[in-house]
Amino acid sequence: MVKKQYTVERVGQMDFFDNYRIPYNDDASVLVDNTDGVYHGNILEFKLNINNTGKVLFQAIKYLSKMRIKGESVPARILLIDLNATKIYVYNSIDYIDYIQKVYIGAASVGNNAFNSNVTPVAEYDYMDMVDSAEVQKLLINRVSDETDWYVPIDIDENCIVGWAERYYREVPTATKGDFLGDGTGKINTNGEIRDPRHFKGLINPYTEPTNEKFKYLMDCLNDRLNKKDLGAFYTPKAYCEKASELVMKAVERVPDGNDYVIIDRAAGTGNLEAALIGKYDKNGDELISHCVVSTYEYYEYKVLSERIGDKVRNIIPPTEANVIYENGKVSNADAMSKDFIENPLMKQYVDDDKCTIILFENPPYRDVTSNSTGKGIKKSDYVVEEMKKEFKGSVLNDLSNRFIWSGFKYYLRQDTDSYIIFSPAKYFKTCNLANKKMIKGFLFNRKHFHATDSAITCILWSNEYLNFEFLILDAYEINSNNTPKKCTTVKIKKADNVFSKFLYDKRTFDDDIENGICCNLDGTERLKNTTIRVKKLYNSNIIGYIRASSFNFDALSKQLLRCGEYDANGFFLRKDNYQVKLPLWTAKMIPLDNWYDKDVYATTSDGGDAYTHDSDFLKSCLIYTCLSNQNKCLSFDGSDGRYYRNELCFDTTNGDTVASADLAKMTLDVDEKALMKLWDDILAETKRTANYDSRLTYGVYQITKELNTSHKTGTGRSKRIVYDYPTLNGYLQTLRTNLKAYYKSHITDKMFQYELLK
Repeated sequence: MVKKQYTVERVGQMDFFDNYRIPYNDDASVLVDNTDGVYHGNILEFKLNINNTGKVLFQAIKYLSKMRIKGESVPARILLIDLNATKIYVYNSIDYIDYIQKVYIGAASVGNNAFNSNVTPVAEYDYMDMVDSAEVQKLLINRVSDETDWYVPIDIDENCIVGWAERYYREVPTATKGDFLGDGTGKINTNGEIRDPRHFKGLINPYTEPTNEKFKYLMDCLNDRLNKKDLGAFYTPKAYCEKASELVMKAVERVPDGNDYVIIDRAAGTGNLEAALIGKYDKNGDELISHCVVSTYEYYEYKVLSERIGDKVRNIIPPTEANVIYENGKVSNADAMSKDFIENPLMKQYVDDDKCTIILFENPPYRDVTSNSTGKGIKKSDYVVEEMKKEFKGSVLNDLSNRFIWSGFKYYLRQDTDSYIIFSPAKYFKTCNLANKKMIKGFLFNRKHFHATDSAITCILWSNEYLNFEFLILDAYEINSNNTPKKCTTVKIKKADNVFSKFLYDKRTFDDDIENGICCNLDGTERLKNTTIRVKKLYNSNIIGYIRASSFNFDALSKQLLRCGEYDANGFFLRKDNYQVKLPLWTAKMIPLDNWYDKDVYATTSDGGDAYTHDSDFLKSCLIYTCLSNQNKCLSFDGSDGRYYRNELCFDTTNGDTVASADLAKMTLDVDEKALMKLWDDILAETKRTANYDSRLTYGVYQITKELNTSHKTGTGRSKRIVYDYPTLNGYLQTLRTNLKAYYKSHITDKMFQYELLK
């Protein structure tokens, strides 16, 4: 739990509660969500006046519901405090457990008038009365010596199990998924925490269902941390499974007359994809799921998979619990990346049969295995990646989903009428060239519904026919309020071939470059550590910055702009003579991606060459954007090498022109650009009024935000908030961010795509 101080504003007679304010280091105290506090098994809800105890009680019940869902202990008592009347109404949580174990949508304080359960308190006190205050004291203080009845046990269900699992792994760091979910059967014949509470004794009731099938849609969230890192699983929501089944139907229609067919899923998890095939039939009247061959690597998923669809599919690998080889929470003989799995006779009987059409139907795990060693039970190498290295090199090898996709095409598809239906981010075909095949049909889905974050994931039916395409057009589907997919737009996804570093990095060296300079951390400050420094610490009077615009991606590491070399390298130095034509590389990485169907769809590329360098208006826009961006982390500071490093990529001319301001003065600004510069002037004027302003320095927006736009916290409890010391300056900075984003969209975005710096 998070331990915080609880205080209340002094309203009426508050001396009594002043005596029981909870200090930061009190292990029994906690502010939970938006409650007024939890103390020694009591949830406290303060009101100036309580005219309807049922209304306030229901609000507290909703708070307890949220605590249960988040895996937090549910206090045994509810104390409603009427401050003006100096009254305390006491309720036992157990009397309202059925309400506590429901899920409520929206704010806890809204819609409570209709609560019609028994709202008679078990006790009522006037805390200003001497006798009553002694009773209240027993509730608040004398319970410290006995915690056994501070909480009420709750039932585990699909609404709260993720919260309790995360808490369990947090508090028992060595625990595994089996320790939490074990059902007392199979290879690991143990009862997990949910069935035999030990760590959570008295906090949860034993889960009595014989299997974990009820949690089939949440099994990815219930993995311990090692398994999450190893498996990289994201479970497919039912609405998208149903939509993907349309592609399976199309793939089945392609099966030649007279052929058998199998639908293979090597990463079936708990069988969400396959469940969507139940009740769907081919032209011969066969139910599609009866043609499925499924497998999964995680042991407890295997058990749910077997229980859920084991009697409906053609094969499950391994076929029975007796055939399972258990190893560190995994079914080692279900490792799809191993040679043994590829050569498994159950699988080979179909792959080697020319009269059997293969349809792969998979949502492969997404796991970056750059480290190639992620902990206990994870192999440092495997058969598939060693074979894949014969055809590919570089970062394409690092993603487990890429290994699945490559091996799918390599070892399972053989005939033109074979098919592969893949859920995966677009990069496997956009930048990795893992699917130079003919697309039959495809969709774009929102990964938010896969227990992930807002971004695009493709679902494509590929024919096993070679085609070196340039782009794909996919319909994007969001899941609406009635849990069905709804088309929201159409997206064109172009292939991207070359990263910036291949053609557009400045790789020049100068005879007067010297290597006695400094380098920077990612926050723009000087890196004083001597470890992990890969960049040459170059100094030259013509160097005004360092850009890292690496890979095709938009992650933070791939878009750095610093005053000196970035310690980890992977970028290039900006020189006075050509910095303007290099700034667009960094600016391209900064494109606002507001819609989920834009994320993980675009890439930065050098495919358009240097055509953009001849567009002076475009270069001007990128210069203005860069110098006003809060993500431009160039600072002015004194280096440990005795040199003063001035920020030349800003428009602060207090100490004379910067390189950027001198060049901007030669350009003609439009109305929007003049407005941005006027806003900058206002920011600079307010900056000079701040207490920490240093007139020696030349400031950019980032340094102003970082060092001068200071703030502090004020208030207590729910009224605690951040207050900026210079509200006018903060307001200007907020406005600049908004206006600069609009400027990017109106002046930069279209040209980024025109010149193929973005594809």
